[in-house]
Amino acid sequence: TAGLRYDTRDSQHHPYSGWQLGVVADAPLWQTGGDAGAVIRAFGNVAFPLPPLLHGGGDTREENAPTDTLALSLFVAASAGNLPYYARPTLGGDDTLRGYIRHRFTGDAAWHASAEYRFWVMPRGVALTRQIRIERIGLALFHDVGTVASSLDALPAARIHTSYGVGLRFSMERTAHFRADVGFSREDVNVTVGFGLPF
Repeated sequence: TAGLRYDTRDSQHHPYSGWQLGVVADAPLWQTGGDAGAVIRAFGNVAFPLPPLLHGGGDTREENAPTDTLALSLFVAASAGNLPYYARPTLGGDDTLRGYIRHRFTGDAAWHASAEYRFWVMPRGVALTRQIRIERIGLALFHDVGTVASSLDALPAARIHTSYGVGLRFSMERTAHFRADVGFSREDVNVTVGFGLPF
């Protein structure tokens, strides 16, 4: 895997502001029969701080003041050469089209866009023990759209899939972020639990 990106975000783990643009190539260096292939993905995302919804916003002198944000993400991916089915671009699961099961849609090309409104419900968290504390507890409202196709040229005509939902967010600190998302789609309800933000 190799990539290049330009990143102005104030945090790689939980950004409140800034943006990034990049491209990454994921290529198996050795396949049975000598086949060669790669998945190349161009991506970008941005985060905007918003006025606090359910809290006062904290102290501006804090290193990590509670901040509500609107985050947007977009990527386009395409495969080249010979790759096994499971290594091609895919949508569905805990980071993309969260209302569908993991790897629900797979093709030689894909695009995906997501919007997420993240806001803190308990900006000062709760103490679990004298040594362990959940720093913050919040919610996120999200909407995902995307599709897969047999090639980049076929993406504009491919059927677009959507999902939406709500997620529970809590952090031990800014770099230790946990989430549980409930996504809804035309097929089913999907629940995912993970570490870190989807983007």
